[in-house]
Amino acid sequence: MRAPRKSVARSFAHALDGVMFVLRTQRHMQVHCVIITLVLFAALGLRVSPLEMLMLMSAMALVLVTEMINTAIESAIDISVSTYNPQAKTAKDVAAGAVLIAAFYSIVVGVTVFVTNERLIASVRKMPQVPSAPRLGEVQIVGLGLVFLALLIGAVKRWSGRGTIMRGGVLSGHSAAGFFMSTCIFLFTRSLCVTALAGALALLIAQSRVQANIHSLREVTLGGLLGAVVAVLLYWPYS
Repeated sequence: MRAPRKSVARSFAHALDGVMFVLRTQRHMQVHCVIITLVLFAALGLRVSPLEMLMLMSAMALVLVTEMINTAIESAIDISVSTYNPQAKTAKDVAAGAVLIAAFYSIVVGVTVFVTNERLIASVRKMPQVPSAPRLGEVQIVGLGLVFLALLIGAVKRWSGRGTIMRGGVLSGHSAAGFFMSTCIFLFTRSLCVTALAGALALLIAQSRVQANIHSLREVTLGGLLGAVVAVLLYWPYS
């Protein structure tokens, strides 16, 4: 007996259910959505051209689509395979690789669009007024902060006995560096558009550490908080 044909409305509802399921259950999808929101906010604030907006939205849609396909493949494999299977692992790895390629492509598109934007260039070049009292410059603050972060993270990892300076440990050094730089960019430029882009890149760095199973969400969060706090503490005396 032939199954009854689904209506367009019901098919659309099932598709929406799939989207909502991925958003509720997949942490990587939630991170992608936050990054996309920040990038769109920056694009609107910087008034990119319609063609550039189309390029950004196409790249972001590709990331979301590959992430959903990856989730569907993982779910199908988990249902059909109950024990370890090398072929199942290969299928999951290939699906995850598709997401990684899409993410790299979106980064290339974002850099291509924003790096030539005149409003962004003007915002980056705009620096706070130099006070009469001697102070550290922006480059000195960034350099000093990165050195201090490296020493502090190395000491924490050595004390905990976990990880190396470049990998693993109780907190993520990459996440700390990313959020340190994004916080410095906000403090130096006070531009919400530029800060949104820097924050999106910092989130991408943190998400890549979690997706590669190098750090947990707690560890990248601790690293990000540490980087932001160090940036504020170094900048505060010279603000």
